[in-house]
Amino acid sequence: MAVTVRERALPSGGSHWQADIRVRMPDGRRHRERVKAPGRSRAAALRWARAREAHILRHGVDAPRARADAVPTLEQFAARFTRDYIIADRLKPATRAGWEEVLRLYLLPRLGRHRLDEIGAVEVQQLKQLPLATSTVNMVLAKLKALLRKAVEWELLAKAPVIKSLPSRARVPEFYDFDAYERLVEAARLAEVAPWGLVIVLLGGDAGLRAGEMLALRWRDINLERRSLTVVENEWRGHTGDPKGGATRTIPMTRGLTQALERLYAAREREPAGPRVLDVAAPMYARKIDRMLYKLQRVAGLERRGPHVLRHTFCSHLAMKGAPARTIQTLAGHANSATTDRYMHLAPRTLGSAIDLLDR
Repeated sequence: MAVTVRERALPSGGSHWQADIRVRMPDGRRHRERVKAPGRSRAAALRWARAREAHILRHGVDAPRARADAVPTLEQFAARFTRDYIIADRLKPATRAGWEEVLRLYLLPRLGRHRLDEIGAVEVQQLKQLPLATSTVNMVLAKLKALLRKAVEWELLAKAPVIKSLPSRARVPEFYDFDAYERLVEAARLAEVAPWGLVIVLLGGDAGLRAGEMLALRWRDINLERRSLTVVENEWRGHTGDPKGGATRTIPMTRGLTQALERLYAAREREPAGPRVLDVAAPMYARKIDRMLYKLQRVAGLERRGPHVLRHTFCSHLAMKGAPARTIQTLAGHANSATTDRYMHLAPRTLGSAIDLLDR
């Protein structure tokens, strides 16, 4: 089997692409056809030719020829992709919102009218020139790659183009050093704020919970006697579902976090509250956590940061104190070990111990 394309000049002065398709049929017969291939570039013509080759092998020579207009545009395919994949596979609301944003802001405005087999190296390079952060461009490229792979899986596209991400440096997560974190904890302990202020700081910095995991945490998930909590749910914009990565995890609690939760539980008994830990006197929501943390950071003399800095602090402090990477990954609930590896440069004692082995 072989597929080639070449540009043919026309008497009028124009040109078109001709596909030469040679196929060995399952019964041993050989079939060859040379036809005009649609497409404005060699890559597009080659993708069509390969789709024609696959069509012949699957349906036979006498089947109606696969038409170029049978390949949907990206805009047409996006509607099916949303219905038959995003909705049908019940992706998490946050993931679905991410897909909708990338399609609406970046992919459809630039590539929506292109047929799937017209999206090639030139179009990918154009996306790489978007005036966005490198991480955002790579996220857009990853979404396009996943979308085209699904089109191949559904036999709407013969082959997806090669899409490579932009090179980027691994970012070192921002975190509080031991002194700054202690100042933040002390500010939460002494400041005249709601009793859940200290709990928020310690849930992030001493247990590594994400903001959505804090919101979804229920008293039934906490064992004060055994000093442990289990992360079983995550909340995002009012939607409650599985934690990121889909796996629950149990985390031993520090004495400080245990005591803060005991005081919060006592306050809960004095005021109306729901089953969620942070619902003391009134329902908790993400923006309320942000405002509380900003207030405590100002009291502690720290720069304004979102609650995820506490999670970075948890992982960084564990690495600095020599905790194994696998342990940090388990406690933090990282689905990929590469995420944990971002913190391991902070473990000088562990690296030093490895070099000591050579001295011995």
